[in-house]
Amino acid sequence: MEIQNLRYGVIGGSQGMGSWLVNYLKDKNCEVTFTSNDASSQWSSNKELVENADVIFLAVPITYMQAVLKEVFPYLNQKILIEVCSVKKFIIDDFNELQKENPDVQVEFHSFHPMFSQRVSSLEGQVFLYCFNANNNGFFDAFSKWLLADDANILNLEYIRHDKVMGVVQGLNHFNIFVSARALEQAGHNLGKIKDVSSPPYRIFLIFFSRYVLQDPALYADIQMYNEFVPEVLGIFKQEVDNLYNIILKKDKAAFIEYVENTRYYFEENREDTGISNHLIEQLGIYINRHKE
Repeated sequence: MEIQNLRYGVIGGSQGMGSWLVNYLKDKNCEVTFTSNDASSQWSSNKELVENADVIFLAVPITYMQAVLKEVFPYLNQKILIEVCSVKKFIIDDFNELQKENPDVQVEFHSFHPMFSQRVSSLEGQVFLYCFNANNNGFFDAFSKWLLADDANILNLEYIRHDKVMGVVQGLNHFNIFVSARALEQAGHNLGKIKDVSSPPYRIFLIFFSRYVLQDPALYADIQMYNEFVPEVLGIFKQEVDNLYNIILKKDKAAFIEYVENTRYYFEENREDTGISNHLIEQLGIYINRHKE
């Protein structure tokens, strides 16, 4: 399939992953336009965009995915639709229902999840999770060649399994970051002073607190609340917080050591990451020293 000559449309193309897709397609010398809910929109409606495109990327915030999919579905016959939502089950379930309700609409559908921010300047080492397709005529195989040529990594991950794994990768990690950041703020210490006394390993935590807290909280709220597998993971986290908290209150050092040691087997296969962490810590120390105010 020669995909460079197709007309591309991105619904939600002025911000977030939508803006990244627009720029990526422009870099590939493709004809690409987009809609947006602000004045930058290049079409008066999503329907108009769909009617003037061969390939449509659905890149709106999670909250609006269902409504927009339902809005444009009747106009997708003989089109290619790709959604890039961070949560999969609810939107793929909706697609399957719409396909049943509209059997005359024959649309090639693909679902993938770019595991990076729109701020990345290179795809080298970045991960795309490919989760689902329907009426596959080969578009994503061709699109993948572009991604692979740019040194991205593409992994197949069935969409239910995707949401279960993202319950940990995104749900648990984001929750941990936001609760830890809030606890830091509530502890009453000046952040500048904390940075001053933090060695590079501890600065890494502060860096990621800042990275996530200073981004759009609506995105992270949607990831937490639309993924039906997140609450179970957070329940485990809450229980483990209570377990370790009680051990510390009791000053039970033996129990603390046992608590940590009982988890070591799980991370043993990842021991090589300690070497990576050493490299990151050394490089961060050099960076901080060279950029002192």
